[in-house]
Amino acid sequence: MNKAKCNKELYCDFLIAAQNNFTCTNLANLTDGTIAHDSINRWLLNNKMTPKILWEHTQRSIDLNSGWLIADDTVLDKPFGDNIGLSQWQYSGTHHRLVHGIGLETLLWTDGKSHVPVDYRLYAKKEDGYTKNQHFQEMIRLASHRGFNPRGVLMDAWYSTVANLKTLDSIGWVWITELQANRNVSLEPHKYLRVDSLDYKDNEDGINAHLKGYGFIKVFKITAPKGRIGYFATPDQTKSSKDIRDAYALRWEIEEYHRGLKQTTGIECCQARKPRIQRNHIFCSILAFTALEQRRLKTGISWYESKRQIIDNALKKYLKEPFIPIPRISTA
Repeated sequence: MNKAKCNKELYCDFLIAAQNNFTCTNLANLTDGTIAHDSINRWLLNNKMTPKILWEHTQRSIDLNSGWLIADDTVLDKPFGDNIGLSQWQYSGTHHRLVHGIGLETLLWTDGKSHVPVDYRLYAKKEDGYTKNQHFQEMIRLASHRGFNPRGVLMDAWYSTVANLKTLDSIGWVWITELQANRNVSLEPHKYLRVDSLDYKDNEDGINAHLKGYGFIKVFKITAPKGRIGYFATPDQTKSSKDIRDAYALRWEIEEYHRGLKQTTGIECCQARKPRIQRNHIFCSILAFTALEQRRLKTGISWYESKRQIIDNALKKYLKEPFIPIPRISTA
C-alpha cells in the first residue's frame, strides 16, 4: 500500500496549526503514520518553491495602483545553527548585536490595513553573490515590471544608499526614507554639512537640499512621541511634515508583519542543514501567514486568536469525548 505524500498545502496547514513543535517528525506523527518523516524531508529537499510562486498567491490581494511598498529585513534566529544551511553571523536590529541566523528581506504592500508580502529574498552572499542592496534593487525592478504604481516606497536608513535611491528614480517612484544623522547635504554649491547640523527651526515643512552623490531632496527633522529625533527625506518637493509623518508611520506595518511571521508560523524553527530545505520551509511559513492575514481581513480575528481557536476546538472535542478515565472512589 502506497503511503500519502506531503504537499505545500498540508505543510502550510501544519505550520498554522502547530503551536510550538514545527518539526517534520511532529507532522509525521500527526498524520498517524500515513506520511513518513523521511518522506516529508525528501519533499522539502526535492521541490523548489520560490518568491515567484508566492506572488501567484498574493497578487489577488492587492491593488497595483494604490497603497505603499515597504522594504525591510529581519534575521531569523538560529542560535545553535553553525551547520544550518544559509545561517551566518549578521547584525540583528532586534537583539542589537551580531547573531547567528538567516537574513530575510521583504517587500511588503499595504494600504494601511493589509500586510501582503509581494516578494522576498534570503541574504546568502556566499551562495548567490548578492548584497542586501542588490536584492532590494532586484525586488524594486521586478515590482515595477509587474505593474505596481504605488503611492511611494518606504524604507529605513539602511536602504537609503545613493544606488538604491537612483534605482527608485529610474522607474519614477516617490520614496520616503530616514537618513543617518551624518549624511552630507548641501544648501549651496560644494559646501556640504551633516544633515543634523541644518537649522530646522523656521523650516518645519522641510528644507530643500542637495544630497551628496544623489541630487535634490527635501529634508525634515521630526521628533517622535518618545523624544527620538529622526531625519527624513523625499524627492517630492510638495510633501509637508505631516505627509512624511503619516506616510512613514505606515512603515511599522512591516515590523508587525515580521513579528507575526515569527510568532505564528515557526519560520525560525527549521533545523535542517540543507539550504533548499530552509528555503522551502521559509516559503511555506510566509504562505501560511498570508492565509492567517486573509482570515484576519475577512473576519477581524487576529493571527494569534486564529491559532488559539485550533487548540480551543481540540479541547472542546476532548471534553465532549474524553478518552482518559478519571479514577473514581466510592463515597459510600
